[in-house]
Amino acid sequence: MTPTNGAETMERPSARHWLLIMEGDLEPCVIGPLDEPEVLVRARQHRASDASLEDGLYAICLDAAGNLQVEAFVSAELEP
Repeated sequence: MTPTNGAETMERPSARHWLLIMEGDLEPCVIGPLDEPEVLVRARQHRASDASLEDGLYAICLDAAGNLQVEAFVSAELEP
């Protein structure tokens, strides 16, 4: 058992997710935090808009251990 010196132990939060939009592949915009499935839904909605065809879309995940991952969507994931 590890002594806490009276301090409460805090649990690490679960993973958090964001949608990274690189507008025109130049200007970053981050939406979130979101539930994991909602990241894909938001990416599909953005891709469906006319102005977004040139935008890069990426999923960002920060897990409970503090590890950060950025992943690209495959084309099939963005189809309605």
